Amino acid sequence: MRIALTPFSQHLAPATLGAAVRAALGQPLRRAAPYTQLLACGAFQLLLPAERDMPFALLWQTTRGPREETLALLAEVCEGSGEPMPYDFLATQPAIAAAQLQPLLPGLAHAQCSPLAHATGADWQSLLTQAANWLVHGRYARVLCAHIDASPETCTAHWIKLHTAPLEIGAWHLHLSNNPSSDDAPGIADTPDLPAQLVSASAAKLALHSRHAPYRTVEFVRSQPAR
Repeated sequence: MRIALTPFSQHLAPATLGAAVRAALGQPLRRAAPYTQLLACGAFQLLLPAERDMPFALLWQTTRGPREETLALLAEVCEGSGEPMPYDFLATQPAIAAAQLQPLLPGLAHAQCSPLAHATGADWQSLLTQAANWLVHGRYARVLCAHIDASPETCTAHWIKLHTAPLEIGAWHLHLSNNPSSDDAPGIADTPDLPAQLVSASAAKLALHSRHAPYRTVEFVRSQPAR
């Protein structure tokens, strides 16, 4: 089975996030945290209208969210003059963003948020491997993987949609191997902007190098015309 990939990236200023949500959804998201808004924008961009009602999974990671929101709560408790509002703290937690997305995306059957320890790190290999295994075993027909972070300065979302639709010529597809990558495949770094790297790459084949699983290779291969 060949697994097709659709990479997508968004870079938004916090002040324009609400407008981007309205443009994507046709309606505003009231009282929604930035992570929820970023997830909604990306999911609506990648899923066709008919696909939003079909079962799909969402796997995403973040480096800033849990740590910064927890530190803000501790600062308010230890140094602030007022009592922090539990609802405000919970509403900002990235892990519950999927619950806020459920009414918008009825097909969302599984969601998983993975906090990361280092602001410059990523673990796309784990996300893509898990998504590919689900597709191979028929658990879902499509899986959305994302690396999403929001700060007062910028909101960034990098996405890869994995699905089993017919491959287009020149499009990327995923190949998993338990062997070290071959020498003919240039390496691509496991960093948050991996989807943007795929969009700009000119190679026909790339191997993902990850410190999290050095003996398992994720390869990206472009579909070639039949000969």
